Amino acid sequence: MLTRLLCSSLLGTVVLAGYAQLQQTRRYEIPVSDRDGEYNVASAKTNGALIYRYGTARKNDYLDLIHIDTAFNEVWKKQLILEKQFKLAHQRTLGNRQYLLFHHRQFATINFHLYIVNLKDGVNSKYEVENYIPFMPTHFEVTSTGALIGGYYIGRIPVVLFFNFTTLKTIVLPGLFNETGELVQIQVNDDESFQVLIGAKNVMKQKTIWIKYYQPDGTLKQNTALVPPENSSLLFGKAIKTENDNLVIAGTYGNRTSEYSTGLFIATLNDAGDQNQYFYPFADLENFFSYMKAKRQKRIKEKIERKKIQGKKIRLQYRILVHELVLQNNQYLLLGEAFYPVYKRDDRNDYGLATSFAVPYVFDGYRYTHAIVIGFNKQGVLQWDNSFEINDIKTFTLDQFVKMDAQQSKIALLYLFDNRIRTKVLQGNNVLEGKNYNPLKLDYQAEKTEADEADIRRLDYWYGGNFLAYGIERPPSRSMSRSRQRLFFVNKVSYR
Repeated sequence: MLTRLLCSSLLGTVVLAGYAQLQQTRRYEIPVSDRDGEYNVASAKTNGALIYRYGTARKNDYLDLIHIDTAFNEVWKKQLILEKQFKLAHQRTLGNRQYLLFHHRQFATINFHLYIVNLKDGVNSKYEVENYIPFMPTHFEVTSTGALIGGYYIGRIPVVLFFNFTTLKTIVLPGLFNETGELVQIQVNDDESFQVLIGAKNVMKQKTIWIKYYQPDGTLKQNTALVPPENSSLLFGKAIKTENDNLVIAGTYGNRTSEYSTGLFIATLNDAGDQNQYFYPFADLENFFSYMKAKRQKRIKEKIERKKIQGKKIRLQYRILVHELVLQNNQYLLLGEAFYPVYKRDDRNDYGLATSFAVPYVFDGYRYTHAIVIGFNKQGVLQWDNSFEINDIKTFTLDQFVKMDAQQSKIALLYLFDNRIRTKVLQGNNVLEGKNYNPLKLDYQAEKTEADEADIRRLDYWYGGNFLAYGIERPPSRSMSRSRQRLFFVNKVSYR
């Protein structure tokens, strides 16, 4: 397989005015044909990255693997031979090992296959993870003790398996529901204990978040539900463990029967089950509406103030995806994105009805509006809030687009769309640098074609404030200097 490496002398940097610059200092390329399968990239953190591609042959399926280090030097290549019809579901890195989880495409077997690849030399081990009920694995985490595989039985009942690497036995984690719920998060702590967050209704029929806290061997240590205020529901949340063994959970809340968020909450939970909760309506946030144009933002804030003076309820409802809760610089940072579904008229069908009201509307993706970043102190008190406008993304899958690089004196927010990396730099409530548009470093800057629309380009976390930008690059048809063969590329991106 022909590959080539382009270093910083070819890529250069994009200099931003003011405080910092977006750097694209390394590039790795693989020529591919239209018949080749799609390459993807998995971060191995400081051990580099794993580039992989699924393929199929007459007798077996396979996974092409290329391990590169952080300087984009090839460490090794190999082909992982798979059983037929097994699909890669998830991958995780722990230390110098990469964990690859596969499930059968058609559930001919409900067991999972787990491959553990040594990143130093590419040597792998294969394990069959015994399963008891058919489910699609939606969550996957690993510790040095075992693997955690989560999903839904019959599409609505959360289930989590724990596969022990020593005994090679599988257990269903105790304390989970045997009823409808949402598997919100599996969070592994530094001491390899972990918590499973389930969104489900309590005895008062309010949606809330149940925290199941487990020892490293899968023993249930604590099972507690957060208590929502009267006529409210806790919709979604993320949890992290603090240095004193308490848990911090932050997320969104809303009205009792609504799926829309009206604000953010943060809660602390100790070993005894004692809870402290703080609630912050969107209307009380200083910069929640700063993604809007100035005139619209002013109108909304004036309307909020009028209602406050009149003592009326302020009803602001949003759909918010909560992606991250991290402890940085002695404060908790919450990152989320706001979106709404888009529908369009389906004029392709003629139902023989005269009025325009009879024309059906069909789902046409999700439109993102802005990302929010909130800073809380260790007691859960809000310190500042800020936002990052997203006025160009429409997608059919709810993914995380905006990534966060929390540095000592500022926070850089980045996302990649349409061959440009958007950045914004914040410091608490202040904006150090407004939204900037930086071209993704490509060999060709051709106009987009229909084929380009299918070539998704991604920006993912890597290590230490570095990111991986990768995707397919198509040379323009008028180019005669090189073959028109497509290139799979990986760029190293950082903000300094």
